Amino acid sequence: MIEETGVVVAVHGDLAEIESRRQSACGSCAANGGCGTSLLERHFGRRPLVLTVYNQIGASPGESVVIGVPEQSLLMLSLAAYVVPLVTMIAGAIAGSLFASIAAPGSDRELSLAAGVIGLAVGLGWLGRFSRARESDARYRPVVLRRSASGGVDVGIPGQPTET
Repeated sequence: MIEETGVVVAVHGDLAEIESRRQSACGSCAANGGCGTSLLERHFGRRPLVLTVYNQIGASPGESVVIGVPEQSLLMLSLAAYVVPLVTMIAGAIAGSLFASIAAPGSDRELSLAAGVIGLAVGLGWLGRFSRARESDARYRPVVLRRSASGGVDVGIPGQPTET
């Protein structure tokens, strides 16, 4: 189970809105702030992330809690989000190039590019339907696991506690 701490903002029946601070790995990186990721973080700041999760323990607003999602679910959803659109884009580009070599020699770049974009759109459309179908599946929904002992302090970067 992948876990994250947050604070309950609101409760709506069996669901709770949890505010969690995004974590940065910059404190443990060898570049230690000299990369593009840290530059973007300094420029845009860390905005809190608000998630709607299943409140199986009956947490109340203001409580610090630990939320979790199963690793297998996160892995499957990550693969779907990253791999499927990429594969459909590449397959579209290859199909466009093959079609161009048969039907319109000399315009294979343009047809390959257009078919690749169409393949990407098909992959993203599939991903939208896939994610909507998984919204109501309890295996993919994050849940409140337990109340946190941190007392509302979320330690994002070692040595720099931030209030949540």
